Amino acid sequence: MINGHGNNLQDYGDKIKMDFSSNIAFNHSAEQIGNHLKKSMHLISNYPDPVAKELTQLLADHHHVSTSHILVTNGSAEAFYLIAHLFQGVNTAIYTPAFAEYEDACKLYNHKLSFHPLKEFDSETIAAYNTVWLGNPNNPDGTFLSRSKIDDYCQRSAHTHLIVDEAYTHLCSPLSTSLRGHIHANLITVHSLTKAFAIPGLRLGYIIAHPSLITRLAEMRPPWTVNALALEAGCYIMKNYDRLHPSLTVLQEESVFLQKSLDAIDGIKVYPSLCNFFLCELADITASECKQILIDKYGILIRDASNFRGLTINHIRIAAQSHHVNLKLIDALHEIMQLKRTQTGR
Repeated sequence: MINGHGNNLQDYGDKIKMDFSSNIAFNHSAEQIGNHLKKSMHLISNYPDPVAKELTQLLADHHHVSTSHILVTNGSAEAFYLIAHLFQGVNTAIYTPAFAEYEDACKLYNHKLSFHPLKEFDSETIAAYNTVWLGNPNNPDGTFLSRSKIDDYCQRSAHTHLIVDEAYTHLCSPLSTSLRGHIHANLITVHSLTKAFAIPGLRLGYIIAHPSLITRLAEMRPPWTVNALALEAGCYIMKNYDRLHPSLTVLQEESVFLQKSLDAIDGIKVYPSLCNFFLCELADITASECKQILIDKYGILIRDASNFRGLTINHIRIAAQSHHVNLKLIDALHEIMQLKRTQTGR
């Protein structure tokens, strides 16, 4: 696991007052989910359902597929390691910048790794590999490939398994980026319920793939990897999906506002994103120095993105928060960049 991931509040004591480091939706319904779980504590007295029958059916209905296409997992992370295990030792391409767990999982299972910039994603390149991994929308920059383009690549490269991480699809506009209900024999999509519904502490995700792949993946895992409270939370979410899902309009408005405001600051380049999070490149200051100043002086946590393969020591990732909190980050970064310009004589 990469050091310096987002939302690592435990590393800073009580210093953090505002957290922009985590891609979790700020307008979430976690309190409602928590209140429901308070009434479900009796579930911890029994073993959880090892095959997650109820949640699997709810997810299958949501995605308009059969239950044989779904495997519920202990977050996206378990899914990545199961998939890497299934294809151990093969030639693999990872499109970057990318979530580090793809690489970590593949290294554990002796994949022969190559790395390519996501902007160079094409059918000729992916056909040379056994598995290809990418985020869609991608973490940390929020870029995405269209559903039709991925469909086309699956058909053109039938011997390559495409693993697409869709953890942030519910937080991205347009939702047409989702491969919801699209099944190819060589397509595996990985999903998370933790980002939109703010339950990362429960660890809950799932895989959608061809039934033959789901069967093989299920045989490789130990029993009871998803606990009873996580399963109950998942069922409650799927039964109340529209009511609990955060407003994409609000998320998008705040993200666009924050992107435009930061891009207007001299010394900050913003990479446009349709998601609630986006990538920035700083001038005159490193990401680690900027992060430390924000912590010490303002109680603000951002994501130092320099440890993403393909990025530099000047990249940071930011997830939009509520409007009044976003204003505080804008003011803080304006002060920091202005001070740096003074120090460097620009």
